[in-house]
Amino acid sequence: MSKTRQTRKWSLVKYLVELLMVAFGVFLGILVSEYNAKNKIKQNISASRAFILDELEANRQNLLNTAHYHEKIKNGFDSLKTTLSEDVIFLPYFSSNKFRQEHIPGWNGLGVFEPEEVAYESAKISGIFHSMDVNEVKQISSAYRQLHSYSEFGKLIKQKVIVMDAETVVLDVVGILDMLTNDFLNNEKYLINELDQTIKKLKR
Repeated sequence: MSKTRQTRKWSLVKYLVELLMVAFGVFLGILVSEYNAKNKIKQNISASRAFILDELEANRQNLLNTAHYHEKIKNGFDSLKTTLSEDVIFLPYFSSNKFRQEHIPGWNGLGVFEPEEVAYESAKISGIFHSMDVNEVKQISSAYRQLHSYSEFGKLIKQKVIVMDAETVVLDVVGILDMLTNDFLNNEKYLINELDQTIKKLKR
């Protein structure tokens, strides 16, 4: 084999080796990039789950506090309600001193809180739910839907109080307090149980 042909052969081999090295480097770079991307997603999922757990636990604690308060005023309200005669319940609420919500033992306002949804909304906006387990996302979404319904219920009660005027009678206020200490309280108890289940599953 002539020296020229041998030189060309080695040049070709060298070129192929360099080409393979470049291709391997690109392939390795892609693998590293994919690994880093997957690792970043795992970190984001873990962080989002932790934030959502903290938020759900904070909401649960607030629900426990408000449910305890509503249970407390329910006992006093139920006792006070039995003393109201038919004449009294149709009296104008604001111009009569026969019944006042302040007369309820332990009364300190409606005691309705607004659930936090910052961690949940952040996870939705960031798109992190697309990378999470479907069943886990369903569980989280269900919990926050129920919290939203609770919030809307609370707003309804507040609105009923806001629109009270000179034509409001004692019976109207009794109706609002009945709703607060029965339907709303039962909703709180149910939601506490649902959050307990969700939090338990997210901690597995």
